Amino acid sequence: MKSFFPLFVSLVLSTLFICSEGSAQSLVQGTVINEQGHPIPYATISINNKTANQHVQQADSLGHFSFKEIKNIPIQLSIYAFGYNQKQTSFPLQKDTALVISLQPLNQKLKEVTITGAKASILRKTDRVVFNVSENISTAGSNGLNILKKIPGIHASNQTISLAGKGSMGIMVNGRMLHLSDKALANYLRSFGADRISQIEVITHPGAQYEAEGSSGLINIITKKNHKQGWGGTLSGFIKRFFYHNQPDYKGIDNYGDLNGSLNLHYNDEKWSLYTNLNYTAGRELWGYGIGVHYPDQFWDMGDTGEYRIATFNGLAGANYKLSNKTTIGAEYNYVYHLEEGADYVKVPIYNNSGSMDSLLKTFATYLPIAKSNAFNLHLNQKLNESGATMTLNADYFNYFRIDHSNLITKGYTPAGKFKPGTIKKLYDTTLQNIKIYTFKADFVYPTSFARLAFGGKVSFINNYSNIYYFHKNGGKLAFDSSLSNEFRYIENTQSLYMNAAKNLNKWKLEAGLRAEFTQTKATSYFQNTMHKGQRLRFFPSVLATYLPNQENQFSLTYNRRIHRPTFWNLNPYKTFMTAYTYVEGNPYLEPEYTTNIQFTHNYKKKFISSIYTNINDNGFAQVIVPQNEGQYTHVTKMLNFFRSYNYGMSESISLTPFSWWQTQNLLRAYYTEVKSNIPYIAGINGWGGYLSTNNTFYFNNDKSFSGFLGFWYQFPEIDRFGRSTSYYSVNAGLQYLALQKKLTLSLNFNDIFQSSASAVTSTVRNMKTTYTNFQLNSQLRLSAVWQFGSSDLEKAKNNTGNEAERSRL
Repeated sequence: MKSFFPLFVSLVLSTLFICSEGSAQSLVQGTVINEQGHPIPYATISINNKTANQHVQQADSLGHFSFKEIKNIPIQLSIYAFGYNQKQTSFPLQKDTALVISLQPLNQKLKEVTITGAKASILRKTDRVVFNVSENISTAGSNGLNILKKIPGIHASNQTISLAGKGSMGIMVNGRMLHLSDKALANYLRSFGADRISQIEVITHPGAQYEAEGSSGLINIITKKNHKQGWGGTLSGFIKRFFYHNQPDYKGIDNYGDLNGSLNLHYNDEKWSLYTNLNYTAGRELWGYGIGVHYPDQFWDMGDTGEYRIATFNGLAGANYKLSNKTTIGAEYNYVYHLEEGADYVKVPIYNNSGSMDSLLKTFATYLPIAKSNAFNLHLNQKLNESGATMTLNADYFNYFRIDHSNLITKGYTPAGKFKPGTIKKLYDTTLQNIKIYTFKADFVYPTSFARLAFGGKVSFINNYSNIYYFHKNGGKLAFDSSLSNEFRYIENTQSLYMNAAKNLNKWKLEAGLRAEFTQTKATSYFQNTMHKGQRLRFFPSVLATYLPNQENQFSLTYNRRIHRPTFWNLNPYKTFMTAYTYVEGNPYLEPEYTTNIQFTHNYKKKFISSIYTNINDNGFAQVIVPQNEGQYTHVTKMLNFFRSYNYGMSESISLTPFSWWQTQNLLRAYYTEVKSNIPYIAGINGWGGYLSTNNTFYFNNDKSFSGFLGFWYQFPEIDRFGRSTSYYSVNAGLQYLALQKKLTLSLNFNDIFQSSASAVTSTVRNMKTTYTNFQLNSQLRLSAVWQFGSSDLEKAKNNTGNEAERSRL
């Protein structure tokens, strides 16, 4: 007993000591960054200790994490992030600790590791969907515009890029907003080859650090950049063949298609990072649309088909230099040249109320537009301290220059096809647009013990000059028409500031921000002798609250307010003629529209994501086709602010891997839209809409070198702005084979197999029904080859340049 008592006392004292030590707790916080010092969003961090307790957390959008009340004993920290090597570290925890954790990109050389798995082609996160282009078979040999069409829920065309059931999206490339619109934006996106794109982010909840442009959020195209030591690159090419329903036979040509070649090169050492990309596309394509207008006593059924020779060159060169471990400077230059020489063939049969043809109008118009753009960027990335504080500065210059020469002739014919004397109308015009944009942007990230702060500001100066000179052609002479011609200058200067704060509270993650923009505008029409000035101060709040009760469930609530600005073409008051009786007219008094977005989401095991949402659009604008009787019926398309809309919806996303050889991504969305018009002659409208899609990847062998793709999406009838659309759908299939140790990729893809992806939208103005049909289909067969040489460790580049919000509105 005597020997037992001292042992008992010793055990009690030891236990008390251990309990005393275990009761001490500390704060562990930090930031996850990449090699360039940029935050890695949404990394997974886990802490393990001797007591086998595990704490798991996901970093926020700025790469920040924070664990409270961690026992002061040795711990093991594990960090995971998609596209990066896992990192583990162990250390004794004795006090509050702040960490900066740098992750290295995955090294996928086959001689070092055998890859038998595959990344998911689509990743869904709290505030965005990440589309991994290189992991999606259907994108091989494609271009930026067609890749957007592959993303579930995205509608992309020559006119708009939008999110099904929600609204328009702003478009960025590496964080820089593209101020291009309609066909100019489509042509620019076509100049990006798939081999140049790493990921596309569909950011449905942009924080205050992002531009406020885009009613439903932002699409960020992230290009590839290689940071591995040495040199390397890719060489790629594709051949594409188009297919059309009811192809016109007036030219006797049936071999429409494109050829493309692309070269990417990079070189890296300890100080320098150099890269360049050259891309060239040439071919011939058919475009077209139809407009049917029901006048009180006539029906005009216009069909426009254009045949164009396309040539596009995109050249990019950039360099980054590491001044020290904390400071990196860089510069980038991008040049784009686009030519689309061709002609439009327009037929307008005119029917009376009995359905018989009264007459026929034919228009032949030739076009020669040439567009050039030059973009310069200078940037500096500076680490301010060891706790993850950073500063990023960007200075940008962007110039877009476009000239066009057009000839238009319209003739009238009898129902039997005989020419009607006196019905010839001829127009000749020259058009010029010159836009210069200067921007400067500063962004700061500063972690504190209270929250992770991000703040900054931006100034932009936009000077847009354009003119159009119309001439009537009488015989061989040109007579200037000042009533149709115009010169227009639009100046827009904007100053913006933002503040964003992110904080983790146990199972809660909170993020809130506010962006303020003060804008001054001046629009001058020289021929009309008018000038319109304006200024506005607007605030754009954003809130994200996430609750993680366990590792399998995540609940989030998001709120933000967005803006959708008119494009520069929409503001220009001159007329653009499609026929002698059909033209589009700009509106210098057009104001931006504003959208409020609220969404609640449940994420179960990152496989089942359910959402309910509402969007409210104020001061909405849309193109209105206004039929007029000016001695001869004429329909005019003009952009007007006139409606307020309410959209309520729900969506379900399912991501599964039923077998090792099959990955499937599925999306279902249903929504109800109500549009209220404040113009008496345009009626309000409401109704249901829906969208569904499935994307399936199949692997035919163990090393996944031979694979296939089958995709399908269907858009149900919906309310489109103030019109009602028909249903349309697309079926896509593809095969891919990796050869030469997976350095050579061969792909064959067939898009829109049944030529069914064209929509028709019907609206009513002044009790006259108008139907717009887009019969430019996307049916194409594409054969592509991509060869990788040298270093192949590709990492996404996220140099957030400064003119993100100005370049989408040309």
